[in-house]
Amino acid sequence: MYKKSTLAVALALAYAPMAFAQQADADKPIQKVVVTGSNIAHIDAETSTPVTVMKREDIVRTGANTVTELLQTLTSSSSSLTDLGGSNSFAGGASSASLRNLGKQSTLILLNSRRVAPYALADYNEVFTNLDSLPMDAIERVEVLRNGGSAVYGSDAVAGVINIITRNDYRGIQIKATQNQSLKNSEFKSRNASITGGIGNFVEDGYNVLANVELYKRDDVTWRQVVDSINPAYGEQFSSVAPGSGQMFGNRGAPSTYAYPGNVIGVGALSGCTTVSSGLCQYDRFSRFQAVPEAERVNALVSGKLRINDKVDGFAEVLYSHTETDYLSSFPTYGGTTKASTWANPSTGAIQSFPYRALAANSPLNPTNAPADFRYRFADAGSTNEVKSSQYRVLTGLKGSWDKYDWETAVGVMGSDTDMNQRGAFSASGFKQVVGDYTLAGAKNANGTLTASGDPNFFNHEYKPGQQNSAAVLNTLFPQYGYKGKITQYFADGKISGEVAQIGGRSVGLALGGELRHEKFNINPSANLLAGDIVGNGSSSANAKRSTGAAFAEIDAPVTERLDLQAAARVDKYEHFDAHVSPKLAFRYAANKEFMLRGTVESGFRAPNLTESAESSKFSFQTVNDPKRCPQARALQSDLKAQAAALPSGDPAKQTLIARADAVVTNECSAGAFNNVRNNPDLKPETSRSMTLGAVMEPVKGYSLSIDYWRIERKDEIGLKDTRQLLAAEADQAPGVIQRGSFDNDKTFSADERTRYGVTAAPLVGTSGMFENVSKTKTSGLDLTGSARFNTPYGKVNIDANATYLIDLRYFSDTLNSYGDNLAGRYDAPKIVANTTFGLDTGKFSHSLRATYHKATELRGDYYDDFYTAEACADYGWSPSQCRIGSYVRWDYNISYKGFKGWTLSAFVRNIFDRRPPLDLRQFDEEGGVIPQNLEDVQGRSLRITASYQFR
Repeated sequence: MYKKSTLAVALALAYAPMAFAQQADADKPIQKVVVTGSNIAHIDAETSTPVTVMKREDIVRTGANTVTELLQTLTSSSSSLTDLGGSNSFAGGASSASLRNLGKQSTLILLNSRRVAPYALADYNEVFTNLDSLPMDAIERVEVLRNGGSAVYGSDAVAGVINIITRNDYRGIQIKATQNQSLKNSEFKSRNASITGGIGNFVEDGYNVLANVELYKRDDVTWRQVVDSINPAYGEQFSSVAPGSGQMFGNRGAPSTYAYPGNVIGVGALSGCTTVSSGLCQYDRFSRFQAVPEAERVNALVSGKLRINDKVDGFAEVLYSHTETDYLSSFPTYGGTTKASTWANPSTGAIQSFPYRALAANSPLNPTNAPADFRYRFADAGSTNEVKSSQYRVLTGLKGSWDKYDWETAVGVMGSDTDMNQRGAFSASGFKQVVGDYTLAGAKNANGTLTASGDPNFFNHEYKPGQQNSAAVLNTLFPQYGYKGKITQYFADGKISGEVAQIGGRSVGLALGGELRHEKFNINPSANLLAGDIVGNGSSSANAKRSTGAAFAEIDAPVTERLDLQAAARVDKYEHFDAHVSPKLAFRYAANKEFMLRGTVESGFRAPNLTESAESSKFSFQTVNDPKRCPQARALQSDLKAQAAALPSGDPAKQTLIARADAVVTNECSAGAFNNVRNNPDLKPETSRSMTLGAVMEPVKGYSLSIDYWRIERKDEIGLKDTRQLLAAEADQAPGVIQRGSFDNDKTFSADERTRYGVTAAPLVGTSGMFENVSKTKTSGLDLTGSARFNTPYGKVNIDANATYLIDLRYFSDTLNSYGDNLAGRYDAPKIVANTTFGLDTGKFSHSLRATYHKATELRGDYYDDFYTAEACADYGWSPSQCRIGSYVRWDYNISYKGFKGWTLSAFVRNIFDRRPPLDLRQFDEEGGVIPQNLEDVQGRSLRITASYQFR
């Protein structure tokens, strides 16, 4: 019989003591196991590579409802895309993982040690695996390789590998249902239900089949439902807030004068308005600000294995998922103080502009004798974004033994299809047809800030503001648009491993293997996006295919009884690129049974994906601070607030000043600037070097500690030059890289105000360029894990602790021609992330108490960030404690009971002390000072109830 290669538990979360204790059974043969990061089976669970393992019981203790939430609990995890915030993403309806602050493309996701198809829409240029398509309840354990893995797994494993292992040789039927709900705001709730069944004892019957189906549903929540629960420290209503009062933002929950059926400034609300204040119609904008989108998912997995004969087994697996995510969008507004929208025509590359015109003096809606600002909200726009995606993987293969060698081979196909359908943005041609020709400019108003439309019937054509409009008119003005994405990959792989020699009676292991893949990737925008007809909308397209091949070799040599050396190399060949070799060297030195040293050195690379190198185009928007206009806009806002505060509450001019104060800062400090990008066939692959050096200690049986230093350097990174960095060094940029408009379309400052506040630059429009090998990143840190296992009179105690200490995170700057500041401890990069779980198993009860910690960070980003320095915060009236995100500890508690036959009942309380997260004024500021966007702030304490029943 051959040695079975089953994926086993490594120590990284300090599980080695238990593994060794369970393994030490003299009556049973010692079985080799395969640990993520190697293709060679080992007797020892602890290898030269640092691996974090989360078993089923550990997963329960995290309280995670989805794979996304589970991976976010890793201390090495960094912020990445989730479906919660995907409404403004090119890849809405999906979630990704990112390790070490290196992005979603540098983290490889495996399911049962093989790749999963990427999501069918790229997030701009980033291709990634959608975590929402993976089954949660079928997971047996998760293994996280924390030192990269390009030499073993391929080009997209620079930051690490996450290997999700499903249940093996399962028998019986289990049904499970979960309800998760916030106790602070019950609107936040989700439900899970699953059924898992397995038949056949592989050892006795020669076969086993596992089937799992999982359903997930999450309700949508708007900020109007929970706005009153926002931390009061973010500021109260605007009414009495003056500059320097220390309340930071005063329009929390406040209505907007961009309303339905509209306001003519200087005249008042149009007839039919239901809420009038200070003579102006008010609109509850928070009713369309979505905090959580509705989501429904179905994930299914069927896997089986069959003994063909004493030396050969067959296996097969089918994975299928279908996800639907529904986003609400704000209804579009129209008004003279709004900055003009700009976008590009993908077919011509020409920049287009959508200026906001005032009503002409002779407009039927305008009884005055001068141009008047008309503020209107299109409450009939039907603003939605519906994303439907299907993903699959089908594979079959054989594995067995031959002489001293184990072998395995498989073939399969995997893919993803995604449809993103949106509504709620203007059609440029439709607006001209049913509202009026916005390109026709008429006279300016008295202070020169508003240019009236040259069309006297502006807003008096087929579309009637504030009235019932026909479906035909609305479809003309707000047509459906979106994307269809499809990716298909065919693959074949194989490997063989076993003993090839001996050194002093110790086995030298060798593994050889390879894989072939062929992929097709299509992203097709709707015809109106391709024609540049949807106002202010970016576009992304790709239509390409390629074949890739790889071969790898790995050797493990126990040169002495205590020292093992490993070497590996992988050759990857992508079409149109030279073959690339990724080598790896590693060692493991067991000084004694209480102490072990380990280390790795590895090289990696990432070839350009099909959206970066093959024919493609992208036009996007990003929110930026304009350093040449934002400080002046803040000064103007402060003066406008002071003027408003001096007026009585019933004065209509008060609301006008307040609205303008909001608009001027939004226009310049959270400005929407376009980014027009084309592909680059001359891109080079990204390359990386990584190393780890660590020690594992078990001074007393049942107690262990490990510490690993890691360092990663990546160069020739594919991307775009950072817009903030470009603006900080605008004078050094080539013509056309940064584009500004003209003062004729300046919606923020009048001519007098430009002189008064020293404004010398015209409004920012956007940037243009192509994908380039633009940057380098280097990062380093320490991972610490520890555990303790001991018995007490009350039961068995388990303690697990994990921490990541970020020493260094730096991005290269072309402007400086050197690396920028060390971002460890700066915004979104805490120096310390840690968690500790205390478990107690006693009789039929199982308890766990978990603490999660994030160290405080500054609000400031890199060297060019002048908007959140200590001096800038002081200018905004923020205290030093408000110019940072404070440290945070959250406590969670889980209890399970197995006192009824077949039943397991569990309750998980997240944030048991109902503690608010620290203030994040930067995020609030960059969102326009309207809502803080921190869901944990309004969710508070939550409860998850789970019931499962197992038939045997």
